[in-house]
Amino acid sequence: MNKYNQNLLSLYVHWPYCESKCPYCDFNSHVNEKINVNDWIQSYKNQLLAMKEELIENNINLKHLDTIFFGGGTPSLMPLKIVESIIDLSKEIFGFEKDIEITLEANPSSYESKKFIKFKQMGINRLSIGAQSLNNNHLKFLGRLHNIKDIKIALNDASEIFENISIDLIYAFYGQKIHDWANELESFLSTYNLQHLSLYQLTIEEGTKFFKDHKNGIIKLIDDNKAAEFYNISNKVLSDFRFVKYEISNYAKIGFKCKHNLNYWKSENWIGVGPGAYGRLWSLNKNKYRVEYQNYKNPKTWLSKNLLQPKFEKITKLNTYVSDIDTLTMGLRLYEGLEISKINNLSIINFRSLKELQKQNIVSFKDDILKVNKNHMIKLNSILDYLISH
Repeated sequence: MNKYNQNLLSLYVHWPYCESKCPYCDFNSHVNEKINVNDWIQSYKNQLLAMKEELIENNINLKHLDTIFFGGGTPSLMPLKIVESIIDLSKEIFGFEKDIEITLEANPSSYESKKFIKFKQMGINRLSIGAQSLNNNHLKFLGRLHNIKDIKIALNDASEIFENISIDLIYAFYGQKIHDWANELESFLSTYNLQHLSLYQLTIEEGTKFFKDHKNGIIKLIDDNKAAEFYNISNKVLSDFRFVKYEISNYAKIGFKCKHNLNYWKSENWIGVGPGAYGRLWSLNKNKYRVEYQNYKNPKTWLSKNLLQPKFEKITKLNTYVSDIDTLTMGLRLYEGLEISKINNLSIINFRSLKELQKQNIVSFKDDILKVNKNHMIKLNSILDYLISH
């Protein structure tokens, strides 16, 4: 039977605008345009109120928000009035836990020290900076508008304002040398007192400029063996600097795991507002099931649909198989593993395959916890494919 932590509820706020569209990005992002600030505030408010009603309708007794995450797009471009209104409205409608984590994503190219002091005063206590690379040539390849100097300025200022700073980096792409990457990472970590890092190997997503370039032979991908070398050296460097790897791509100093993302990986409850955002709630009416709320992706469409009254593009009652596969897939990303009792129907797991993986010491299963052993985490997708009953 499924377990639910009734104290966890997260809010994701999507801001769809950026200064430019990066060639690798498949997120719902659009180049900056003029907006009516009051209209956007009203649309966010309507969705927040609607989600409060959904909590009541689904018999979910979640009294306070545990985390808020402003993602995008580039949320650091958001007008201050919108950010402040969302935080104030969220507190009024849902209430806050005493130790609420409120994260905002920022890019070095859109960094303003005075604006970030204001963000801190509004209640934002965690900053996630999209540095993406520690090499000017690679930043140019990735289509970023900033350079190394911009990253240094942003980090120096941010360190004066925030006590919890995370950095996003992309690595392991064609033309990048492992030795150079390791040296850049070591130098960077020696210079800055960071609390959290997210490292993502470059993937080519359909619909992006890189996808077209790859198809036309303009850019290449590294092979799996080289990718594994990058992965292993990154783990070693981060471990040397006392970062704990708690998820397949995320590292934190003790006490600084991202609570918001943990809520996703543990398949708990979250609300999603803004263009393209989606949320998932566990309905506790009679038979437990998961409900997904999907927003309109186009910013203008989202705004027009939600300005007078809230409207989601789609509300779906997920079947048990879909929600169980999601719970298993997300949970095994965590180094601490997954509580197997969170899965409603264990028939999704091929227990013959599970025993074989246990024999090979690829996974462990003890006291309700199923986890992939750390040396095999890089093969997670293959392990999941083998583990899931077809």
